[in-house]
Amino acid sequence: MKTLAPSVLLWLGLLCGMVARAEEPAVPAPGFDCQRAEKVVEHWVCANAGLMQADQRLTEAYRTAQAKPDGDAALAALRAGQLRWLRVRNRCESQGCVAEAYARRTAELQASNRRVLALDGKAFVPVFSRTLAQVNDTRAVHGIPLRRAQPTAIQVELFIDPQDARPWREGGPGARIACWPPDRREGYASRFHYEARSWGDAFRPVERGGRHGFILLRFVLGKDLPLNEDILCTVALTEWLLDQPSQLHLVESTY
Repeated sequence: MKTLAPSVLLWLGLLCGMVARAEEPAVPAPGFDCQRAEKVVEHWVCANAGLMQADQRLTEAYRTAQAKPDGDAALAALRAGQLRWLRVRNRCESQGCVAEAYARRTAELQASNRRVLALDGKAFVPVFSRTLAQVNDTRAVHGIPLRRAQPTAIQVELFIDPQDARPWREGGPGARIACWPPDRREGYASRFHYEARSWGDAFRPVERGGRHGFILLRFVLGKDLPLNEDILCTVALTEWLLDQPSQLHLVESTY
């Protein structure tokens, strides 16, 4: 019987250790630093794996809600609601109460994240529109002109054919917008530059005129981009599979 060389045994030992570590379940961690926990409730969360998982789920739902392109007023209301919930949670006198508080708030946020925004009664003021015959993974629309003298919120909307509605995996497809002055030169600093991106989980489902779609991104001229300047933007869609024609709009936000 052959004896394995020490070097081979060493490599086998390292490999087995790596496999064992890879199979170990991830240790849950809350959305706050347990080293800085001060309140009794926070210490309960840090000492209880179930509560740590509940905090993780809540943190994920809250971050998704924060990423929704719902405007400054909605974001302020979201933050105020979270602060109210924290005060309720911190008044709990048992771990069971804490678990129930997490479950209720997480369910509220998840339901809000799935909410379809009805825009039928809102004015449709397209700044730019383009029909996309087909999107196979990636599609970029260049040269979108913008200019405003007054602060204006703009949202990027995409309406797709019902036949192309598919369940998303791992966060869903992506969207990106990048804007510069028309005289931008490669390799030189431009007067301004704006870039933002978002993924499917953060899109806001919308319905407008019987069509179903998504608000992909939202930005504000006068805040994210300057006023009284000619602007050219590019919108890029990534990891989309749309066999039927879809409509891309940049729309003045009216909500």
